[in-house]
Amino acid sequence: MKQNYKTIDYEWLTRPTGDPFADAGGFAIEYLSEKFPEKDILELIKYVIIDNYISTWKGKLHSYYHGSKITNPSIKTDESRIEGTMKMFENIITEREKSEIGFCRISGRETKLYSLGRESMMLAGSGGFINFHHFFDDGLKMSKEIVIRMFFMPLGTILLQGKIALLYSNNLDVVKFWVKDNCSKNASRISKNLQNEEDAGALKSEFTKIPNALFSFIDNLLSRTPNIQNDTSLILYHCSNFITKSELKIYQLPAKVFLFYRTCLQPKFKDDWQNFVRSHYFDGKHDGAKYNLQTGKVELIKSKKTEIIDQNEYRQWFNSIYNKLLNNKNIRKDILRWSIKQPFKFEIVSIYQHNIIGMKEETINKIKELAAFLVREEDVNKIKKRINALNGTKNASELRRFLLKQTVSPNFSEGKEKPIITIEDYVYYLFPDGSFWSEIRDLLLIAIYQELHEKKLISDELIIVFENDNETENVNE
Repeated sequence: MKQNYKTIDYEWLTRPTGDPFADAGGFAIEYLSEKFPEKDILELIKYVIIDNYISTWKGKLHSYYHGSKITNPSIKTDESRIEGTMKMFENIITEREKSEIGFCRISGRETKLYSLGRESMMLAGSGGFINFHHFFDDGLKMSKEIVIRMFFMPLGTILLQGKIALLYSNNLDVVKFWVKDNCSKNASRISKNLQNEEDAGALKSEFTKIPNALFSFIDNLLSRTPNIQNDTSLILYHCSNFITKSELKIYQLPAKVFLFYRTCLQPKFKDDWQNFVRSHYFDGKHDGAKYNLQTGKVELIKSKKTEIIDQNEYRQWFNSIYNKLLNNKNIRKDILRWSIKQPFKFEIVSIYQHNIIGMKEETINKIKELAAFLVREEDVNKIKKRINALNGTKNASELRRFLLKQTVSPNFSEGKEKPIITIEDYVYYLFPDGSFWSEIRDLLLIAIYQELHEKKLISDELIIVFENDNETENVNE
């Protein structure tokens, strides 16, 4: 980008600020300046106005701004919209626009400030209601660089459920990836000369469910930037700036969940994990539809005919695993139900329990040891009785009695020199203060079934049926 204007601090056009909307605009400017290094900032503004907001988006910026030179219904022609917007920015850049000296609300710099309201910035309130702002200001006070960045911001976002979706992260490489990928898609739309009115406006997500959209983005991110750092957390801002209903919802994906999900996509875990996730799509209109592990397709049997549900269709359905991971809900019960009938690497369960739930590795290792002991003979009848007894425990004392009867006593009777449960195991790892007994029971069942799958001892008579479980438990329960 050519730096033609001495009034502009060019570093602050792209420098990260910590504000998600300003940074999206800054990274969009960075993308365009790399694509058009011969253009100065006013020429980039003109390019975005004409090629994106007017020609491709058809002026549909109402989700972002109200009363702007582009969205104001009193401005009737595209020529007037272009001329009015360009004049506004020319006056700001040349400092002919009314301003005051102070500290910018976003950059923190002491400089000339301009008032931004709903016509120029997300969730900024209306300048017509001055009591909305501190000290009865007529808008949020921003530097000219931030004003410019906010104009480019829509290019780095998408529309999801008809509202604006903006991704932010403690890892700015992720934010750049998101913004520049959206900018690239917007650039490709320009040459297509969109004729359908429904295609106009900002980029639209292919998804209707927020968890599905977010995890699809993570899939794309990890496939194209495999060396992304592990301690990455994500925040999705989902908002609307409509004058009748301004709202903002924030969805957070902690770094520990990101790391767990990334681990599950490693080659040694990927098939198990994807089969598990794909089997948890649900849609009320397709009752009975099931994911076929052999064909890799979702199938629905109707009148002795099998209907194949296209992947693009079932990926729009509600997915309980994505929803729980995003909303801090425990997936232990889901893993248990799944692992009874399907092989599922216990290492995935171990990683989940250790990294997300915070369970000690010693506890996990002890559970694996106990599971191996409980299926040590290839006697289906004995194993069935133990599974039913374990599944039937209803409180901590019953679980303790089960372990005493089914592991400690037999281990002693068989003359084993090493105790299978020591006092240290019992106090610090199996039943420490603050622990949940049902968690130990469920994990022990999961480990038992995986032992059975590995030994190829699984059969219909070993399958247990669960009563309705509490689906709202969080990861700490």
